[in-house]
Amino acid sequence: MVLIEWSEELELGIPEIDKQHKKLVEMLNEFYTELEEGHQKEAVEHFLKNLEDYLNFHLDYEEKFMEEIGFPQLETHKKTHEMFKKLYAEEKNRYLEGDLKALRELVAFAFSWLFSHIMKTDKKYAEFLKEKGA
Repeated sequence: MVLIEWSEELELGIPEIDKQHKKLVEMLNEFYTELEEGHQKEAVEHFLKNLEDYLNFHLDYEEKFMEEIGFPQLETHKKTHEMFKKLYAEEKNRYLEGDLKALRELVAFAFSWLFSHIMKTDKKYAEFLKEKGA
């Protein structure tokens, strides 16, 4: 099952970042599909290893990119990343401590955050880059 369908609406026009966003959407959709098919153990192992690592890689890449282009709202953007990481860690810990409901909340949170983050927050640095003529 697909929760987020990749579309041009999600594209920023920055090839490497669009590629990473698309990969994150695919990984989240795969995770959700595995859960829906009843493969919870495999899905969770995959999510806690691969997806989390890739998400951290992407956020770090994005921050370095914004620094390179001189994005004036970099610190604010970093704070949204830190907030996400903190909330993600809290939900992950709840799940690891035995709260099975936390897993579904973690998935819903990750999907909604990624979608709204790309559509609202990331669009700002893409627009800044276009205004610079890059």
